[in-house]
Amino acid sequence: MAEILSLPFMRNALIAGLAVSVAAAFIGSFVVARRMAFIGAGIAHSSFAGVVIGLLIGMDPLISAGIFASLTGLSIGFLSRNYRIEEESAVGVFFPFSMALGIILLGFIKGFTPDIMGYLFGDVLLVGKTEILLSILTLVLVTFFFMIFFREMVYSTFDEETSRVLGIKVSLVYYLFLFLSSITIVVSIKVVGIILLSGLLVIPPLSALQFARNMKSYVFLSVFFGILSSAGGLFLSYWLDLPSGATIISVSFFLLLAAGFIRRIFMR
Repeated sequence: MAEILSLPFMRNALIAGLAVSVAAAFIGSFVVARRMAFIGAGIAHSSFAGVVIGLLIGMDPLISAGIFASLTGLSIGFLSRNYRIEEESAVGVFFPFSMALGIILLGFIKGFTPDIMGYLFGDVLLVGKTEILLSILTLVLVTFFFMIFFREMVYSTFDEETSRVLGIKVSLVYYLFLFLSSITIVVSIKVVGIILLSGLLVIPPLSALQFARNMKSYVFLSVFFGILSSAGGLFLSYWLDLPSGATIISVSFFLLLAAGFIRRIFMR
């Protein structure tokens, strides 16, 4: 353990991975509770077009992906709230379009583009100071949001009509949540990659559901399983020389199986 932490790239990976996993667990707990898992996957894949746009115009791909993913997330929310289109159907529109746009634009990039694989599958061991700062800033924003709007998020998640009667600005909270979800998803790209990112949002909260007694315990357990997945996956990937992003998601999956087994055997 001491040997691993003595390596600068592992320390950077651990800091970024933990910050991202905590932010993703906060967001993911409500993504699962609101049955929005497909939206998380849709926004994650839409960021592919943003990455390619950044590579094409010479902008930092994370910034261009953040802009594109945020616009996509807000557009999905706008369509589902103002037109006769379900959220999943709106995702079904933007998901293939953004991927198709990314593939088309990729053809205009001249020469070899090795960065694409890192964005698709993640490469947390190569994160630098910029990614660490973005990860920490995202965690601060997400934490700040839930400190202010936790009650509103809980009420609007389970009963929007009553929330409106109580004076809660449901639409404002909803769009802020979509915006922060998009930012969290983009910042998480370097950790697990676009392809695997939805697992970081969904699997830890599902593990937490096996033991949660209320919303607060559910959120904190989601964070616990997110941290365990990220730290365990990073150390395991180093010891066994495995891809870090894929290992993090695999650890998260087996933690879900273990949580379900424990609940079934010991908590009937």
